[in-house]
Amino acid sequence: MDSPTGGETSEQPGVLNEGVYILTSSIAGIADRNKIIDGSKIKENDAVINLESSGLHTNGYSLIRKIIENKPEIINQNVDGRKFLEVILEPHRCYYKALKELFESDIIKGMAHITGGGIRENLNRILPGYLNAEIDLSRYNMLPIFRFLKDYAGLEDDDMIRTFNMGVGIALVSDKKHKDKIINHLRKFNINSYEIGKIINGNKEVILKNKIIW
Repeated sequence: MDSPTGGETSEQPGVLNEGVYILTSSIAGIADRNKIIDGSKIKENDAVINLESSGLHTNGYSLIRKIIENKPEIINQNVDGRKFLEVILEPHRCYYKALKELFESDIIKGMAHITGGGIRENLNRILPGYLNAEIDLSRYNMLPIFRFLKDYAGLEDDDMIRTFNMGVGIALVSDKKHKDKIINHLRKFNINSYEIGKIINGNKEVILKNKIIW
């Protein structure tokens, strides 16, 4: 039986004491080899669809703690009618129930969970070596928390794109002809989704074009 594994090193300044190393492991599940979505079916002109995040999800908290340290008054601020601390602690959205039926239809070619490193360092992992993903930043529907952090802390766009998901929880790749079906299906689960880019010839890179409309 094959046992592929993956790993990640997480640096957490301000949380773990110097010299402390924590090793954890988990079991994700079992999949039919013939039904694994590994990106190998991705082709030129496929659509890249954003499954919107519910907020920060799991990344950017070291920067958030630094901002709080430098500007402690931020914790008393409101973001779109909600308390700042409530917004940054919004639970990670679970996408499984919404995607489950789509798995059976064989219309999803690739999925990338957008975590540390942003869309550049996550979406590229599922691309075949001869293709790029071209992402149009002007299509992003920016969540209030990211607009707030940019204005309040004076963050640069490039730094934010490297650190946060910027509202992209999962980047999903499919044939353009299936785009509307996927978007309409996800709407039933109250997940806002929309096209943010396409697949082009290249060398396994994520190319960002245009600028975020704040």
